[in-house]
Amino acid sequence: MTTLDARARFDAWTDALVARLAQRPEVLGLVLLGSGAGRARLDEWSDHDFYLVVADDVAESYRQDLEWLPDGPPVVLRPRETEHGLKVVLADGHVMELAVASLDDVATFAAHHWRVVHDKGPVSAVLEACAERTAREISERPAPDLQRAAGLFCSLLLIGVGRARRGEFVAASAHVRSYALGELLDLVGALVPASPGALRDGLDPRRRVEDSYPGIGPRIGAALELPVEDCARALLELAEEEVAPRMSGWPSEGAATVRRTLDWV
Repeated sequence: MTTLDARARFDAWTDALVARLAQRPEVLGLVLLGSGAGRARLDEWSDHDFYLVVADDVAESYRQDLEWLPDGPPVVLRPRETEHGLKVVLADGHVMELAVASLDDVATFAAHHWRVVHDKGPVSAVLEACAERTAREISERPAPDLQRAAGLFCSLLLIGVGRARRGEFVAASAHVRSYALGELLDLVGALVPASPGALRDGLDPRRRVEDSYPGIGPRIGAALELPVEDCARALLELAEEEVAPRMSGWPSEGAATVRRTLDWV
């Protein structure tokens, strides 16, 4: 499927949803998030990520009964994820990540990239206030403790490779590909300048890493495809090249101990 076809399909489904909801007086608005808000990123893998704003007394019934969705393939998965949210998968693979909430509930949600496509009330104004609050909260977050992150990163690599050499590959992969990677991404985000104009996700540092850091993201992606010990070694090499020169207090002796213990010298 071409990008143009994917966008047309996405828009057609959005239009069908809006047409269906517009007939319901209890529906106050529909807010697209993610790729639906930043249309330049729409492709065949874009899901429908949205807030459905309804009257408070019908919110739970809308979560329980999805007959308000457009006609089409049946729902095959619909796990409840949060108090307000569900993940929904249709038989054709179409994915929705949605929250059904009252206007008062939505006022407490985060909004980073959003687009209101149906509004019977002050939904747009509420989302603007949410976006301002979210941006303020992101800007006021305390800076990560870089020495802690670097120390954990090196420690987790050593532990993970140890688990792999013991034969505990599931635990090893979690330590290297998830826990250590998270610390590395915190370090990169704090120390490495992002590509100018990159659309960064302030709510999830694991999104669009390739876009934000075109010199680093593909290297991380390639490392993650390697066997767990090779992955760990590649991540350490990347950190020593990209993070250590930019960081005061990089744990050089700790990193050297990891290499020495694992015979990577």
